Amino acid sequence: MVAISHFSDPEQIRHGRRGKAIQSTIARLAGAMVGTTGIEDALSELTSASLALIPGADCAKVSVIEDGHLRSIIATSQLTSSLDMAQQAAGHGPCLEAITAKKATCCNDLRTDTRWPRFTPSATTAGVHSVLSSPIDLPRATWATLTLFGFRTDAFGPDSEAVGAMLANHAAIAFMHDEQERQFKAALATRDVIGQAKGMIMERFGVDAAHAFAMLRAISQQTNTPLREVARRLVDCAKRGGDEQHDGAERGCRAP
Repeated sequence: MVAISHFSDPEQIRHGRRGKAIQSTIARLAGAMVGTTGIEDALSELTSASLALIPGADCAKVSVIEDGHLRSIIATSQLTSSLDMAQQAAGHGPCLEAITAKKATCCNDLRTDTRWPRFTPSATTAGVHSVLSSPIDLPRATWATLTLFGFRTDAFGPDSEAVGAMLANHAAIAFMHDEQERQFKAALATRDVIGQAKGMIMERFGVDAAHAFAMLRAISQQTNTPLREVARRLVDCAKRGGDEQHDGAERGCRAP
């Protein structure tokens, strides 16, 4: 992980060069995220950078909704888990509102805000008085937010929402990159198992690669089973030495 000191100079942010500091930090964040090994590392970089970029933010988290439950997948403080549970139990809160409204939700004094009456007491009791939650735009039916909490009132200034939106966009890129990596690895695994199955058929029946693939495809169509699943079952049977199952597969693999 890249140390937070690499992202920004707090003195630079505080003394009149905030715009350039933000641009520099965002650029370094993008470079650092490209070099990370996984989604958790990338989001850890992002939440750490958000504390440096947004004055008044004391802790940050990225949350997703999975199976109808709000859950933090990365956070700078354990406090966020209790706040997730409080929102889940209340059925409302800043993260849920940001996701539902598909726009940033900000509150600079939870003591006087009336939007989330069942959530607010848990937050203020924990010492949280300000919150900024930015939705992360993801494809398909996936919901996520980048949320910042402040321990004082009026923690988030005029540009906090804009910076939060930029950081949420970077989070979206990290999520999409992770999904692409998963798809790529799945494609490689599928290709490998089909290659193994083709090799087994070629050896058993003395056919070439094209003929072996045609035989696999014929079984797939006849049994209404995805091609990768047919190949996986054939390879698994061979590994287990399942003669009876392998014979069944062999009967299906009859050369035209």
